[in-house]
Amino acid sequence: MNWSRPEDRLAGLSRRRFLQGALAGLASSLLPRRVMTASRYRVGVGKDADPYVATLRALDACSEWPPPELFGRQVIIKPNLVVQASPETGAVTDPQVVRAIVDTALAAGAAEVLIAEGAKGGEYFSACGYDFFQSYDPAGRVALVNLDEQPATLVAVPDGLAYRQIYLPELVLDAEAYLISVAKLKCHVETLVTLSMKNLFGLPPLQRYQHAEATVQSRFAMHERGVNQAIVDLNLARPIDFAVVDGIWGMEGDGPWEGDPVRMDMVIAGRNALAVDLVCLQAMDVPQSQVQHLAYAVEKGLGPADASSIDVLGDPFSPKTFRLPTIPPFIERPRAIPSVFAPDRGEGTAIVYWVDRPCWTRVEIIRTSDLTSDVTAVRLLRGWTLRLAGRDILIWDGRDDQGQLVPEGEYTIHIEATGGEVSRNHAHATGWVSVVAEEMSQRAYLPAVLR
Repeated sequence: MNWSRPEDRLAGLSRRRFLQGALAGLASSLLPRRVMTASRYRVGVGKDADPYVATLRALDACSEWPPPELFGRQVIIKPNLVVQASPETGAVTDPQVVRAIVDTALAAGAAEVLIAEGAKGGEYFSACGYDFFQSYDPAGRVALVNLDEQPATLVAVPDGLAYRQIYLPELVLDAEAYLISVAKLKCHVETLVTLSMKNLFGLPPLQRYQHAEATVQSRFAMHERGVNQAIVDLNLARPIDFAVVDGIWGMEGDGPWEGDPVRMDMVIAGRNALAVDLVCLQAMDVPQSQVQHLAYAVEKGLGPADASSIDVLGDPFSPKTFRLPTIPPFIERPRAIPSVFAPDRGEGTAIVYWVDRPCWTRVEIIRTSDLTSDVTAVRLLRGWTLRLAGRDILIWDGRDDQGQLVPEGEYTIHIEATGGEVSRNHAHATGWVSVVAEEMSQRAYLPAVLR
């Protein structure tokens, strides 16, 4: 069979399956959005030097594409276009990988396919070879979309790690939208790897999360909440419906754009983004324990705990050991014990956090808002200090830097760490603590039956 011809790949879509898709698509639009979880997960691998062919092989191998609920839906494909470059650099998603998904989605009855990228990437379509999509479909069902030109709205993050609410484009929140993350197989100088889950970092509007004084376009405010926490929050707020990772050319070293290309000739695909990312780690020979945002994703139940519950289907592959970047220390998300306390009755709280190696750390209490990127300093608990790996505990008495008791409200614990590594940002992690008045504190400790 000639896999480069979409009509051959789609020959198996029978009329019966097409009608089943129509019914499933109608039903799925009435259901709340959630992460696809299972006792076992299927991830397809396609191997071929031709990115279009490799993608079709991966989609076919996972046996979950096209999903029946795709019929009549608006498909949104989110590539990784972080820099103006060709796919052969290993930095950006190959447009031929995207084309294979576009062809199969339209053949399965998708109403339209939008290829959407935000911030810098939304301006890089031409440089990355995506211009042909502007006239690709005679019926006008395919379009390129700059997400930063789309209206955004504040959406709740259920049980978030760094955010309670986060701004996302209304386009991806629509009940009819089917979101496909089409990421790149590459390393990252802060998160070690950037794969399908990290790819959602390009969704939030840049202007909401870029500091006013910044000279480089980046969502620094999200990094400073804890980039590994924020990645998971994005996946909680808007789960990925299907994940594809372009590994025709990967990137090792100082990714996401200054590393070195690695020829892999593979594409990895599946319905669960965490499962797909864990198979990507196998291909890169990266231990799962070294990727903090995937550990948080496991903690939140976003997919398999490890690769033992994943069926890897399709073409066999031999891992290549990627040269890894030097990344900042791991900071475990800080916690306050107790998380609610009343300073006006002499109570304090213990700030507990953990780092994975000897490093310099700085610990402070700040006020943050999910509405803006503004930060207000409240109390510096400890300036830059060299400390050993492991747990650290500091006490906050509920006072500010002037020694005054702080008002009631929610405060943010902010930990910053560096081991002297060369990185665009230090490591950051945040947690929450609430200050209440004496009578509120007494009420909080009453047995529920007495409240």
